[in-house]
Amino acid sequence: MKDFKSYTILKIDTSQLSLLKEPFGVLIKDEKINKDSLDRELEKAHKIITVGDTTTEKLVRLGYIPDISVVDGKEKRIKKDRIFEYPTDKILHFENKPGELDEHIITEIQQLTQNKLESKIKFIIEGEEDLVALPFLMFSPDNWVICYGQPQPYHGLVIVHVNEDSRTRAKLIFNRVFNI
Repeated sequence: MKDFKSYTILKIDTSQLSLLKEPFGVLIKDEKINKDSLDRELEKAHKIITVGDTTTEKLVRLGYIPDISVVDGKEKRIKKDRIFEYPTDKILHFENKPGELDEHIITEIQQLTQNKLESKIKFIIEGEEDLVALPFLMFSPDNWVICYGQPQPYHGLVIVHVNEDSRTRAKLIFNRVFNI
């Protein structure tokens, strides 16, 4: 894999978008998302990362404050009327255009996932946050869990238990969708 420091902005190859459509982990359908279903999936998680406003809000409302959350103030690309608040220790702001991934976000994710994470961190993305899940999947240690929303046709919450297999799969997909 190339050194990300040599990139400023990575642009997605739209011909590879189908690689991002399938759920990457365990899919919990919207109507089955509840405290019990989350408890079963998250009970052994060392750290929990949420990507997306709706995903983050669902987990917080069910008693899970993510260690890292990634939000953009939108739901299905429509600006929300109000920002959902929850306890965090640190807020980081980034710009990230739709269909792109800024190197600063990747670098921050690499640093956060390699260090002992002791505070609750919120990434606020000006633009679009969806693709930020991939570098979290690539760089998070074993037993961290990444949660993100799954759009049509599946509709639900995807929970990925990070391990060597999920990291390898994320790297392969990342390299293909960004032509690396």
